[in-house]
Amino acid sequence: MQLFNSLFQVLALGLLLTTVVADVVRTYDDNVDDVRPVKAGLLNNKRAHFGKVIHRIPSPKEACPEDYSPCTCQLTVNGLEVSCVDIPVDQIANVFYRTQTLELYQVVLTASGSASGTVDLPADLLKDKRVQRIYLGCPPAANPKLGLTIDSATFEFTRFTTTVFGILNCDLSTQTDMQYLNGFSVLNTLRIDDSNNIEAIATLPTTTLPALQKLFVVNCTGLENAVFPDLTPARLVRLHLQGNGLTDAGVNNILVSVGSSSSSSSLQELILSNEYAMTKIPRIASFSKLVWYDVSFNAIPYMSQSTLVFSSPVNYLNLNSISLGAIEGGAFLGDYGKALVYLENNGLTEFREDVFKPMLAQMAAQGSAEAGKVIVTGNPFDCGCGLAWLIRDNPSFVSYVLNGVCGGFFKFEDLNPESYANC
Repeated sequence: MQLFNSLFQVLALGLLLTTVVADVVRTYDDNVDDVRPVKAGLLNNKRAHFGKVIHRIPSPKEACPEDYSPCTCQLTVNGLEVSCVDIPVDQIANVFYRTQTLELYQVVLTASGSASGTVDLPADLLKDKRVQRIYLGCPPAANPKLGLTIDSATFEFTRFTTTVFGILNCDLSTQTDMQYLNGFSVLNTLRIDDSNNIEAIATLPTTTLPALQKLFVVNCTGLENAVFPDLTPARLVRLHLQGNGLTDAGVNNILVSVGSSSSSSSLQELILSNEYAMTKIPRIASFSKLVWYDVSFNAIPYMSQSTLVFSSPVNYLNLNSISLGAIEGGAFLGDYGKALVYLENNGLTEFREDVFKPMLAQMAAQGSAEAGKVIVTGNPFDCGCGLAWLIRDNPSFVSYVLNGVCGGFFKFEDLNPESYANC
């Protein structure tokens, strides 16, 4: 576990962007590789991915070596960071034409709309600059969202440098392809947030994106109708699909595509939360390295046998707030010894032996602080004989169940084993 956490510790490092697209509520967080937007309720009860969050002290800022006005800039330990918010495209182009620094760490572009109400990025917008992280946004106050078009050569000179690319708050209906990412050979993270009509994701030039490991699509429309691309040769580690209105069929189509690609043996984290239209937990047996799975905030009333089959030891499983009312025995298969299993705020009335005993036995066998837990806050469990297997027969397992309450206010740990003598 120590080696695993060390490997992914870098995912929790980075610089807090507090003014992305001039929207204080929708900002990017301090995770350099993840770059997840912080939004109330989005991460409900989640721990930091693969270890603790490391919040670093903000870097000292120095004066910029050149005048980037009307954009702003700051020089940090990471390098030069330029932000152009609500500025016409032609003025942005002029900034990068007249400045001489070639290597930039980060560029945030939220161009103001043209006379036609669109944001149109021309070829060679950044001139000969090489940028590690690029974020494109449309004005957050625009209603409806402004259209964004990106020329296939907009970022021509930074193709071999950019590792993170993001789009936020735009309408992409007129962007019919994603050839602007063609040849981004070191691109590690791609995300699209709060954007409409993203069907062009089907044209992602995947054969030229071998380094892609993290793909996030959050609060977007159009994903349900898109043909999800074969990501080969990329080997995804993290796939986040949240709040996109995906149906069971839509999710299945995406997972079939990913599961039949080179990512089937590399994907470790899969998030399908806040979709609401999902009524079944998607099967994940084809992903041999998956250890982090989240389907919270959907409408999934029932789990059948072998719903969840993990080939690798589980780290985190989130089934919170999915209207879950019943779980069939044998639904959880795999190694849950060190897992955090969240089942909060559901409608479970039975804490069944054939469902939970194998899991709790694995946790008890750890005998260390790394042992897993089953968190069941907010479920209306019955106090009857159905709990005898736990309270009377396996009292040592109770400590691995957090916030178990039956009869409305009786905590599992306070129940008397003798009261189940006649069960």
